[in-house]
Amino acid sequence: MPQYAEFSPLVPLTRDNVDGELARLDADAGRVSDALVELTEYNSYKLLESAPLSGTTAQRWQRVSTKIAALWDDYTAYQDVLNRAREIRGRRVKPRPEDLAAITKLVRGPSITLSTKSVALSERTLLGPSAISETATLTETLHRMDTEYQLAADFIAQAEEAWNRLFAAADPVQERLKRLGETARGIGDRSVNTAVAGLIDGYSALRREIFADPLGLSAAGSPFPGRLAEIDRQIGVVAEAAAHQADLRADYDRGTEHLRQLVERVDQVEAGQRTVAQTVRDKILIENLPAFTTQAPALRARLAALDALRVQGQWARLATEAGILADALDAALAAAAKVEKLMSGLLERREELRGRLQAYRVRAARKGAAESQPLEAYYQTARELLWTKPCDLAAATRALGVYQKAVLALDQPQS
Repeated sequence: MPQYAEFSPLVPLTRDNVDGELARLDADAGRVSDALVELTEYNSYKLLESAPLSGTTAQRWQRVSTKIAALWDDYTAYQDVLNRAREIRGRRVKPRPEDLAAITKLVRGPSITLSTKSVALSERTLLGPSAISETATLTETLHRMDTEYQLAADFIAQAEEAWNRLFAAADPVQERLKRLGETARGIGDRSVNTAVAGLIDGYSALRREIFADPLGLSAAGSPFPGRLAEIDRQIGVVAEAAAHQADLRADYDRGTEHLRQLVERVDQVEAGQRTVAQTVRDKILIENLPAFTTQAPALRARLAALDALRVQGQWARLATEAGILADALDAALAAAAKVEKLMSGLLERREELRGRLQAYRVRAARKGAAESQPLEAYYQTARELLWTKPCDLAAATRALGVYQKAVLALDQPQS
């Protein structure tokens, strides 16, 4: 806060300087108000005001908060004096001597009552007062407020610095604990989760103490560094156990993910058999198709059974069963793919015959005989068989053979 020049308390203000003096005092009051508002809007002040403080911090804050409340009381008293002075000044355009004297008494005299105490009956005189008041001038009040403000601001800065230092040490431990918690949840191991929960409780309790008593925990000889180091050490121990469990789970997860993909592939191929079969029956004339394979449901159940071994921690047996299942999946996939290929081959055979028919049609056209009889009749017979649903592949193959032979005959020399 600014320093203020001393005025002789009873030097009267004049018409020439009364307005300037009131303006100066009003500006001072504005700066005081801004400073107090800024102080109470400061984050550390709000935290001190709202946190459940304890220990050294609580004791010191009780004294400082009382001083801050007194600062507001002093400011209110200061503003009341100025208001009374401005009210007197506003009565007339040109103040009278008695107005100037009254304003002078308010702004330069002891116009603010600091305290009032009763005089003990044994100390009173017949004509003496029953109470004595301690008063101060506006200038004296501002000087006293400046001192109290600095003490309050210094305390808040100390608390903030202590919080920053403590949290700078505690936050990395919290981050390691957070990562450990995520690992533990992913593993799902009960013992690891129980250990992590205990560490979280211990760290949370220590963090609450940081909020409650930053000055006490940052003082020399505080147990805080040792307690934090012990929590950090325990995090390392649990993290090592969690890493071992994570490795076991990773091996299991990698292996079973491959098996799961194989089961889904078998299921897809077996589902494809039914789709291809429907298409074949629609497009190809055939009495019997290869029997479908239906191994996917049983294989999926065997895969699910591996989880029970994992829960029981039977890792050796789990590896053996997973290997057996992998072999069964490979065999099932091969069998399912073979059936699908046999059925798809019928459709491919029809497309192959269609292609050959068109190729020989082009060959005949190059010879200038594409539409000659009986070549055209052979072509139409084969085409009708190949483009009719369902297609009689045997008859179409024979008809194509007749057309093919006739086209090839065009290359033979005429006798």
